[in-house]
Amino acid sequence: MEKPDRRPISLTGLGLISAGAVLGLALSTPAAAAPTDTPQPKPAPMAEKDDRP
Repeated sequence: MEKPDRRPISLTGLGLISAGAVLGLALSTPAAAAPTDTPQPKPAPMAEKDDRP
């Protein structure tokens, strides 16, 4: 009986492969899809200048 041509994969190798896959997916998603939790500050009210003589 012949041995199969498969080589055992270490757990470290599997971890690196899965980490690379997760990183690739994270970088491939558009930045616009990320939710913005911080609301934009409203502009401060400006004082109107009185041009009367």
